Amino acid sequence: MGDFVVTTIQDAYLQGGFGLITNLDKSTVQNLHAASQRPTPPKITLNCYLVNTGEERILIDTGLGGLVGDEGARLDAGLDEMGLTVADIDRVILTHSHPDHLGGLIDDDDNPVFPHAEIFVPVGELEFWRGAVPDDTSDMLRNQFANAQRVFDACETNLRAIDDDAIQPGITRMPLPGHTPDHSGYRIESNGERLLIAADIVHLPQIQFPRPDARVIFDTDPEQAVRSRQALFAEVAATGEMIAGHHIDFPGIGHVVSDGDGYRFLPHVWSPFV
Repeated sequence: MGDFVVTTIQDAYLQGGFGLITNLDKSTVQNLHAASQRPTPPKITLNCYLVNTGEERILIDTGLGGLVGDEGARLDAGLDEMGLTVADIDRVILTHSHPDHLGGLIDDDDNPVFPHAEIFVPVGELEFWRGAVPDDTSDMLRNQFANAQRVFDACETNLRAIDDDAIQPGITRMPLPGHTPDHSGYRIESNGERLLIAADIVHLPQIQFPRPDARVIFDTDPEQAVRSRQALFAEVAATGEMIAGHHIDFPGIGHVVSDGDGYRFLPHVWSPFV
């Protein structure tokens, strides 16, 4: 992207299911999935994005890391394949505070993985996830609170709140609330080229591009998440700006185009050569 290099690192490939979609009937979800020719049951890609500005290496989200369970995180392996270690990361920017995005900040013993990197988190995420857990919350949300607080406590010294959308030259925050209260994308811009890293704007792309009204069980505010997704798709379909998604099939970068009442994702053509 201009003078910047953006690299996708696939951290994991997670088992999903049709029940993740909460507001469409089962046959509609299954038919959309079948039309995509993906394996059944559906799986979910988990990407991280490394931005090299020439002056800094900035990691946008960190995958599952120390919160991994049985799925197998490979952020470290991805960095190693690039000839990098965690010590080469100057800054971490989080899109939001779900376990599959901040887990890589700690190891199995809750030690910070990036001890020398500043960790930037949208201020609304810090306020929400460090606050009191609602009494009537689900077990899933209660677990998300516990994991976020565990990671934030371990990384307290290096945490920085993002309270201004202009993060640094070439990187601008774009609020995309709904999936979490301060869920954020980041626009990367250099020499007239732009890429919007849109985080969890979709989880099941084969469902949510053609049906952007499809809600997922992970959304804190499902109605707001739908509004954010619809507005973003309309914008980038009109402008032609490329997007990247943490749950779009690897390498997760491409264009969004209108298709009937919904949209289609056109993957950026990948090549092993620059």
